Amino acid sequence: MARLYNDLNELTALRFHVKHRRLVRQQKLVSQKGGAHQAVRKGRGMTFSEVREYQPGDDVRHIDWKVTARQQKAHTKVFTEELEKPVIALCEQTPVMFFGSQVRFKSVQALNLATALGWITLHQGDRFGGWGFNAQTHAFTPPKHQHRSLMRFIQQTQHLQTALKAPGLPDPLAWTRQLEALSPSLRPGSRLILIGHLLDQPDAFFARLRQLQKHQQLDLIHVFDPLECDLPFNGMLSVTDGQTQTQLNSQSDRVHQAWRSGFDQAWSKLEARCRQLHFPLMAINGQQDPVTALQQAGMIR
Repeated sequence: MARLYNDLNELTALRFHVKHRRLVRQQKLVSQKGGAHQAVRKGRGMTFSEVREYQPGDDVRHIDWKVTARQQKAHTKVFTEELEKPVIALCEQTPVMFFGSQVRFKSVQALNLATALGWITLHQGDRFGGWGFNAQTHAFTPPKHQHRSLMRFIQQTQHLQTALKAPGLPDPLAWTRQLEALSPSLRPGSRLILIGHLLDQPDAFFARLRQLQKHQQLDLIHVFDPLECDLPFNGMLSVTDGQTQTQLNSQSDRVHQAWRSGFDQAWSKLEARCRQLHFPLMAINGQQDPVTALQQAGMIR
């Protein structure tokens, strides 16, 4: 029996399983997944450090004219780069995720992945935030370097998850709406990790990602169930989308080919768009151990 909902104790215990893990830098991920593109490194900006006497080669734009006038010698402001990178996981909990043939539902795996990434982010000294959403509403936890902040995201997303009672068809505009709603809360240099059902997205979705890519780093994780890729040979099967039900003859080669072809075409289309736009894209099986799956996908080490 596949697990329908997450267990809070297991999500909390994930912190001990990822204690020595680290996120792979997005530049390396793009290199492995998206061709020869070199992503621009973005931090939180420059932080003032001190004022000292001007030295040859210093940027004249940073001269502190008040101190210069007072000391009668040129002084310049010194800045240090802030390298901490906020990580924000977007975790889908819509009816299309309420499905799983074995082990766990896709909605459960999505929160497993987001939580593991959250603990890893905190362990490596960065801030973590989360955006969970279902078909009705969303919940945002701003990035902070606090365990209680991650726990708040987990609990809020669990609450969204418990509203799921039956599977359903994907909402083609769900992700686009969520990205539009999140955008005003983002600061430049954040790393956004999208986790959920990402097949068959409209052009507006990719247009929004292109806009976000100007100031953010993006990673896409498509969560799937093996049954979505191929049918077992089990005779007549009852299949439902949550509204209508039909019978499929799983012994038919034609039915098997059509089923596989539908998934392969949708995945190939998503993969091609992401490669064109240099978005790192991963597919993770809902039955896999989440930490092992992230490591195999090249997301963590």
